[in-house]
Amino acid sequence: MDVERAQDLIGTPVFDRNGNRVGRVGNVYVDDVTQQPEWVTVRIGLLGVRETFVPLTGAIAEENRLELDVDRDRVKNAPQVEAEQGHLSPEEGRDLYHYYGVDQGHAEQVSE
Repeated sequence: MDVERAQDLIGTPVFDRNGNRVGRVGNVYVDDVTQQPEWVTVRIGLLGVRETFVPLTGAIAEENRLELDVDRDRVKNAPQVEAEQGHLSPEEGRDLYHYYGVDQGHAEQVSE
């Protein structure tokens, strides 16, 4: 998925691997080297005020829907990270990949 298409995901409803509604896409983050979409933040909670980083690895983007390859509880319990100046630090990225059980070296891009 290219960056322009990924930006179109902002505001899209997000569902987990079991079809449960998780929230809405808040922002899309791209890899500094490859310039490919790598993360989204998902706005969760009753008012959508909390945003949680989720990798796009294994995600499927369909019309007006993003399906993640993780379950809702994993997203809700994710460590809180504040991306400074629109970037995750290498350490934050590694920690989040570890939390989600994704091998950073083999992270796949989102399918369309």
